[in-house]
Amino acid sequence: MRILIVHTYYKMHGGEDAVVQNETELLQSDGHEVELMDFRNASSTFSKVLLMAFNPNVYFKVIKKIKFFRPDVVHIHNLHYAGTAAVLYAARRMKVPIVMTIHNYRLLCPSGSLYFDDQLFLKSLEESFSWSAVKRGVYQQSKAITFWLALTNYLHRKIGTWGLVDSMIFLGDHSKKIFEQSGLLNVNTKTFLKPNFTNQKKFVHANDTGNYYLFIGRLSEEKGIKTLLKAFENHSEALKIAGTGPLSGFVLEAVERSANIEYLGQLSKTEIEKMIDGAKALIFPSEWYETFGMVMIESFSLGKPVIAADLGNVPSIVKDQINGITFLPGNAQELREKLFEFDNLDNQAKQKLASGALMSYKKYYTPEVNLKRLIHIYSDTLTNRETVMGR
Repeated sequence: MRILIVHTYYKMHGGEDAVVQNETELLQSDGHEVELMDFRNASSTFSKVLLMAFNPNVYFKVIKKIKFFRPDVVHIHNLHYAGTAAVLYAARRMKVPIVMTIHNYRLLCPSGSLYFDDQLFLKSLEESFSWSAVKRGVYQQSKAITFWLALTNYLHRKIGTWGLVDSMIFLGDHSKKIFEQSGLLNVNTKTFLKPNFTNQKKFVHANDTGNYYLFIGRLSEEKGIKTLLKAFENHSEALKIAGTGPLSGFVLEAVERSANIEYLGQLSKTEIEKMIDGAKALIFPSEWYETFGMVMIESFSLGKPVIAADLGNVPSIVKDQINGITFLPGNAQELREKLFEFDNLDNQAKQKLASGALMSYKKYYTPEVNLKRLIHIYSDTLTNRETVMGR
């Protein structure tokens, strides 16, 4: 199969970019012909922002690429904002089926995350035009750019742009339901659930229960950092924190106050693997509607349970008392109680959670499982397009 993958890279490398690389390499390893057509947001210019709704240059580039490569399917990951909806119109003009992975909520709200000002921001889901988002400047703290993005989304929704997508892939059931209830999806658009995957990590201390808890991720409000630090402040258990972000100073202040908290800074992939392998459990306290969390399945691949906030797509990954423990998001006291609960489990119970974590990985998050699911989605999309065209 010939697959053209389209992705717009953010200024800073993130999870979406890693997924694109992983899926590209996975498909190529299975013998498929894959080409990546990428766009960049690194050089933000006025013209790029102005053409956020539709970039004619992108439109003709995509048509040229399709004529040359002749793909069976176009798989889009991110269009915001340099790619633009021009990619969709070019693919449709060339009669190539379109698959799109939904990594965030950008099509529904200018915030992209349904989170703003340290709390969930769901107003855009209730409005036909995101006026509340505009008034608060949820995108880059700018009312002007937020308005332009909101208007872009509104117009594309009105003219049925997103209906050009043949199949949408969601990473979890919660985000899939939000999109289905939004009214954005076209009646002919097929929807699929397919989580991300990770390669299995190497075991170093396979039977070691660890001697510290671990957080890995962006140090920002929506990731639940403040809740995490409050729960561990002057706690008897050790917490190690890896990552960078706007709240790094806040983390350093907590380290000064509490001897049990250690800040590791930004770690390499190998260092992250070693830290997970030596931990009791991973803490995932996110307070926004996460569409996915790669670090959770990386933890599973090492047989480490996850203690996670029960929010968004997380409950479809972390099953309470099966491969981890869940707690109320933003509730530091309950997190402390869950830590106490975990620490007081006997070795057999802890091993059961560890085995559940590894079993979850093998069942849902291996490259082999993901490849099978992805090829099924492509094949189903092609068959459906042929059926629709034949009517």
